[in-house]
Amino acid sequence: MQNIFEKYSNKEILSIAKARKRAQESKSKFIGMKYFNLEDLRFSTPKYVADYRAKRLSCNRIVDLCCGIGSQSIAFSKTCKKVLAVEIDERKIKYAEINDKEKKIKFVHGDILSEKVSKQIAEFKPDIIFCDPERLESEPARIIHSIKPSIMKILDIYSKITKNISIELPPQINLEQLEDLKKFGEFEAEYLSFNNKLNRMTVYFNGLKKADISAADVSGARIEKRGSRAEISEKPLKFIYEVSSAVTKAGIENEFALLINAKILGREKNRFLLTSRALCKNKEAGAFSKAYKLVAVSNNFNNTINILKKFGFGRVVLKIRIKPEDYWKERSRYQKLLKGKKEATLFKLNKENCIICEKISL
Repeated sequence: MQNIFEKYSNKEILSIAKARKRAQESKSKFIGMKYFNLEDLRFSTPKYVADYRAKRLSCNRIVDLCCGIGSQSIAFSKTCKKVLAVEIDERKIKYAEINDKEKKIKFVHGDILSEKVSKQIAEFKPDIIFCDPERLESEPARIIHSIKPSIMKILDIYSKITKNISIELPPQINLEQLEDLKKFGEFEAEYLSFNNKLNRMTVYFNGLKKADISAADVSGARIEKRGSRAEISEKPLKFIYEVSSAVTKAGIENEFALLINAKILGREKNRFLLTSRALCKNKEAGAFSKAYKLVAVSNNFNNTINILKKFGFGRVVLKIRIKPEDYWKERSRYQKLLKGKKEATLFKLNKENCIICEKISL
């Protein structure tokens, strides 16, 4: 590693130190990884996602294109017999080689669109090819054609080697943008959830496909698009469920509602709510929603304060339409009038009413 430190600046060494500290504080991203900087920490695959995909893509021989510092490749090495990983960035590939403590992975420094690299991969005879290409740090709307290297070029080259290809894409991309991918075969768009939030979207082609559209959780819970239709409730019932954005982005709210025996209550901004008379505690409910017990419905601020006082609430979480810069001011407006120890959550029900809830465990 001394040679790498000689080649890269003190700024890089400092970035590695800061990234390690931040990773330890987050307690999730790169457990067991040693070399990564702040940029790597931000963009590389978290361990819980890497482990989930490694399990789903378990096979004899797998190729990891655009492997970065090796987090996904290392996960693959635990579920696949042979792993070949390719990266164009020399720094990242060197870090990946050191991060691979078991030395089970063959790393290649090169351009995945080059004939030289594609020939090496063809000679490897992979069962599956996975790719996590580079995305722009930010853009007004996620566009598939802004991804580098070109998704279409990757598929054009590597679909000749194997039809079993999996590609990670920005989850904000609309499914309509994926229409051009159909020329390379049927595929599944899987929206991956972690901590009740959309985390990744992965496309699985041909033999890797299980459904057209799905939502999955790193725990293994899974829902598939069926074209179902759930009932709608005009008023909240005893329990409220705040649905994971992975479910709503996949458009399978109806399937989820039926799975947990709930009704659709409504949507506020990007928040989708379900409601039920009985609390559902199955694996899917815990993976794809946060549950609340209904306390009351209120139609004005003063009434809400009186209800909160009556039930001993001293803190509130506001899940209603408020400008981000006004959130803490509005929250303080409630809390300065309260003295209880419990925490309430407020959802917007309609123009006139909000619902007061208390969070519960599933």
